[in-house]
Amino acid sequence: MNKPIEKVTAFITQVRNGVNMLLVFKHPTAGIQIPAGTVEEGEDIETAVIRETYEETGLQNVKIQKYLGCFENELENNQRIIAETTQVYIQPNLSAIPYKLKLPKGLTVDCHSTQEDFTHISYIEYEYDKFHKPVCIDYNITGWIPNENLSAKKKRHFFQLTTQKETEDMWELKSDRGHIFQPFWTPLSPKPEIVSPQNRWLDFVYEKILVE
Repeated sequence: MNKPIEKVTAFITQVRNGVNMLLVFKHPTAGIQIPAGTVEEGEDIETAVIRETYEETGLQNVKIQKYLGCFENELENNQRIIAETTQVYIQPNLSAIPYKLKLPKGLTVDCHSTQEDFTHISYIEYEYDKFHKPVCIDYNITGWIPNENLSAKKKRHFFQLTTQKETEDMWELKSDRGHIFQPFWTPLSPKPEIVSPQNRWLDFVYEKILVE
C-alpha cells in the first residue's frame, strides 16, 4: 500500500491580444478544470504533463516553460489513491461479488476500515453546475479493495507550459472516456474560478505564472 503515485498538472499560458491567459477546460459533469492526470508506469513527469495536455486539450505543440513545484502528499489521513485499476468487492474477499465498474489508477477514495488484506472504501462522483457546485451524484461506490491496489501517498507536480499555436478562444474534443471536453482561454486576472480542490493548485502557483 506504500507505493507512491505521481500526478502532474499543466498550467498552459499564452498572451492573447496583450492579455495573459490560462487554458482551462469544461468537463461535462465535473466543472471547470486544469489539465492534469496520473504518471504512467515507466513515464517521466515531463512526458506525462505533455501527454495529459494533449489528451485533455488536443494541443500538441506545447513547451514546458518551467517547473512550479509540487505537493508532497495531497492525501488526507482517511484517504488513499488507487495504485492499480481495481475491482471493488461487496465483501473483503476475491470470491465476493464485484461491482461492474472498476476504479481506475489515480482515483482518490475515502477509507473507513481495514480487514486483513482489504480496505473498506467509498467513492462518490458528482455532477457540477456552472458555478462549480455539486448538483447531483453520478454514482456512489462503497466496498472492499485489496490493499495491494491502494497507496497512501499521492505526489503532485506542477508545470507551466506555453504554446505558439494559434487557436480559437474555445473548442471541443472527445475524451478517452467519451466525454466532450471544451478547452477555452480565460484571463489570469482576476483569478479564474475552477472546481475544488483544483482551486488550491491555482492558488499555489498563481504568483509564479502571472508574469511570463
